[in-house]
Amino acid sequence: MEIEILPIGELIEDPSNVNKHPEKNINALKGSLGKFGQQKPIVINSNNIIIAGNGTYQAAKSLDWKELQCVRSELGNVDQIA
Repeated sequence: MEIEILPIGELIEDPSNVNKHPEKNINALKGSLGKFGQQKPIVINSNNIIIAGNGTYQAAKSLDWKELQCVRSELGNVDQIA
């Protein structure tokens, strides 16, 4: 697994993601990112669609971060695996 650093503008939120984060969670993630930085990469597919780490993406974006650490997965979304 190789970590890539990508501009936030190249990452795409999955429109079919049903896991919406309340503002309270995003604020907690913002606090964590501000204090500790990004400790784990988000997971994206080959089209830069976020598979895991939507909350981290939203928090980093609201903090005006310019890039995020990412890993690619060929598995796609969990909904597509079944």
